Amino acid sequence: MSPELPSPADREPSDSGEKAPFGPEAAASVERSLASLRDPDDALRILQGVKESGSAFAAYLLLPDTNVAAPDILERFYDSYADAWETFAEFRRDVLDGLGWLEALEKVLSEQGIPDDHLTWNHAAVDKNILDTYDVVHLDGWWHVFNK
Repeated sequence: MSPELPSPADREPSDSGEKAPFGPEAAASVERSLASLRDPDDALRILQGVKESGSAFAAYLLLPDTNVAAPDILERFYDSYADAWETFAEFRRDVLDGLGWLEALEKVLSEQGIPDDHLTWNHAAVDKNILDTYDVVHLDGWWHVFNK
């Protein structure tokens, strides 16, 4: 299950850090990461990531496989970050839309004369597939999504 999102190389850095708030959870993530570092250059890379991408980068720091001292942490972030959504349902809808499933379902409903309320999504199954494909961090009320 992988929607047709633009590849990281085709995307400009997202402005999602601007729309998703940099709240107390993001600040705590950055503080924890900075406290774990010994090299000032590593800390400068973390601060640069926060300056460029705000809460999105703070969410990236929370992923279990993120090496906060990696010299290429900014590149790794930009390669993996998809975007942020205010609700998981909005993200799910965008995934289903990217796969073409919403359009396909509308077509079947229309062609077969099936009432809209007769078919429903199995959100648990869809969400499992989404979480198998993406890393998701809920931070300060927003869902930050990363390609695995």
